[in-house]
Amino acid sequence: MHGKNKTICIAGKNQCAIDALNFVNKNYKNYKIVSLPNHSDNGIDGWQKSFKKFSKSKKIKIINLKKLYDIKDLYFFSLEYEKIINVNKFMSKNLFNFHFSLLPAYRGCHTNFYQIFFGEKKSGVTLHKMNNGIDTGNIIDNIVYKIGINDTAYLNYQKLLKNSFKLFKNNIKNILNNNYADKKQNKKLGSYFSRKSVDYNKIINIKELSHNLKTHNLIRSLIFPRFQLPIYNGRRIIKSVYKNKKIRLLFQR
Repeated sequence: MHGKNKTICIAGKNQCAIDALNFVNKNYKNYKIVSLPNHSDNGIDGWQKSFKKFSKSKKIKIINLKKLYDIKDLYFFSLEYEKIINVNKFMSKNLFNFHFSLLPAYRGCHTNFYQIFFGEKKSGVTLHKMNNGIDTGNIIDNIVYKIGINDTAYLNYQKLLKNSFKLFKNNIKNILNNNYADKKQNKKLGSYFSRKSVDYNKIINIKELSHNLKTHNLIRSLIFPRFQLPIYNGRRIIKSVYKNKKIRLLFQR
């Protein structure tokens, strides 16, 4: 693989970005490898490992976004990078994003929450080219997997992280060789949700336990222990099991 004078940048956070950076660092030594952590990354491991800390531990250069604009032979991969990218500022056109849904559905924010909330039976990760729209670029590839009826938002997020790295490995070689095809999204079949579309504080309290899928889906869409747990009768719910048209709740002790 000839990578002389070519740069690979992994931008983002959490385990998916770490795994991608570790993979290219081990397998693409002829390329210049740089990382772009999110601004919120303080270099300290939390419930997810710090991408910035990992980059430093591997002696990989942490680069400023503006410095990427002038790199002509740049391959930019966003795995949970939080800043909106203006593609017009880049000399390179090789800008790619791994979005946590099956595009064109669930563009924008809260993709994990909404997929559970609406009771989707499948989810996935989509690799697409970046443009100046929000998750509207041409699609290159995706990975599809099943969502179990009792899967929580937290469990689904772990699946999204795992499959985003798998999708990265499946496509990195062809992308670096410019040997891939892409297709336009049919936006009429899609959906979009803004960052302000969900206020978790307003829906965290389950006021009535109706034994139906709608209530079950609401409860499990809110189960993400690192951020919040739904509350019923003053007790925090850690699991909702739907069986025989009945909901059984497990509470935090």
